[in-house]
Amino acid sequence: MARIIPFFMLAACFPLAAQENWCSAYSSHTDGMITHAEVREERLAAATENTINPAQNGSIRVHGWTNAGIQVKACIQSTARDESTAEILAKQVTISDGPGRVVAKGPSSNDNSWWSVSYEVWAPAAANLKLEAFNGSIHVEGMAGHIRAHTLNGSVKLKDVGGEVDGETTNGSLSVDLTGNGWHGAALRLNTVNGSIQLHLPSALSAAVEVSTVHGRVQSDFATEGKPEDKNSVKFTLGGGGAKIEAHTVNGSVQHRPADVG
Repeated sequence: MARIIPFFMLAACFPLAAQENWCSAYSSHTDGMITHAEVREERLAAATENTINPAQNGSIRVHGWTNAGIQVKACIQSTARDESTAEILAKQVTISDGPGRVVAKGPSSNDNSWWSVSYEVWAPAAANLKLEAFNGSIHVEGMAGHIRAHTLNGSVKLKDVGGEVDGETTNGSLSVDLTGNGWHGAALRLNTVNGSIQLHLPSALSAAVEVSTVHGRVQSDFATEGKPEDKNSVKFTLGGGGAKIEAHTVNGSVQHRPADVG
């Protein structure tokens, strides 16, 4: 059963910095609209593929953990002409619809009222994920399953991930930060149209890396293959080679450097 936590009670649950950034409401906007915010938590069983979709406006943050189930923390924000209507609207929003289905649903939005949901989720580290956002960012940390992360307008950040990973955005940046002895899994593929890409890869990593941009520049701290004058597409092999890491952008730069170098 869903558990609703009034926003004023968050001080007992989270550090101050998290309170300020996690789920807040503004008393009013310049156009006179009122925003209500609340945090709701649910525990779900994991599925073969776990879908997380905050609907039109909302971000996703996923952490890997050792537990078998999925823990969901959702920030629901609703806006209306008055506080009572905004609160009622928030209560009509649901944040899941079954095992492995962290999906936000609610009433249709209009000029007088609208809602959004952002998720922070803890999932089994080896779980398969399908992450879909529209106007929001995606951040995944400590996961090593089959991960598909797509947003239209927002950034994608991947930290200490493995498995088979596809990260894609249309208008936003992509970043990958790997530590330890590097990549464990089949492949890592990154694509953006309008945005930069940053790769922080351990020197101990064994992988075949290929990066490119159409309208931009590739900057690398690794020894690369190909002609020195080619600044738009480079390839290089780390360690003994192995899994393929690809990163491509149309309008933006690509930077890659060792993660263990400051």
